[in-house]
Amino acid sequence: MKLIFKRPHVRNAVITNEQGHVLYSTSTSFSFGPRVTVVKKHVPNEFIIGRVESSEILANIHWHTFSSFQLSSSMAGSTWRQRNTYGPFSCFNTFYRRRVFRGPDGQLYKWKIGPRECILMLDDMEVARHHPLNLGFKKAEHQAYLEIFEPVEHMVDLVVLTFIYVEKLRRGSQESPGTDRMHAPIEPAN
Repeated sequence: MKLIFKRPHVRNAVITNEQGHVLYSTSTSFSFGPRVTVVKKHVPNEFIIGRVESSEILANIHWHTFSSFQLSSSMAGSTWRQRNTYGPFSCFNTFYRRRVFRGPDGQLYKWKIGPRECILMLDDMEVARHHPLNLGFKKAEHQAYLEIFEPVEHMVDLVVLTFIYVEKLRRGSQESPGTDRMHAPIEPAN
């Protein structure tokens, strides 16, 4: 399964499947204080590509500059709130920049954060991989996308939420502080 980011910035993006149906969207409000990213899950319109039938808020991520971030979500019918230095992750090894979370199946999943991409691992098996935007200089041109393999297709919502967090961490280590504030929030067409 490929989830394509219509904008490469994960905190303000429309996320579609390969057919162009909108599945998720993220928008982050401009603020001089803590910013909030709203992650919405959409039910796509079967007949009109790019249109949505209905939407629900999947999560709100409160980003704080000098303290831990806060994630509130309603997944699987229950509402939970996580406040931790590493969000829904426990950091087993910060030297290698890995973020670990426990899935609904009880397994431990690790995000490996590289200089250009993030890879989700289950034991030694790759189960999801981020492919950044490619402008076509050395390889074929393509938009940024998240490739999700069969072992984690049952928890796509959780993979998307945790990916938004680790991609923000990855980008934050490369950009100067506050550069992501300039991206305007966007919404899919209704």
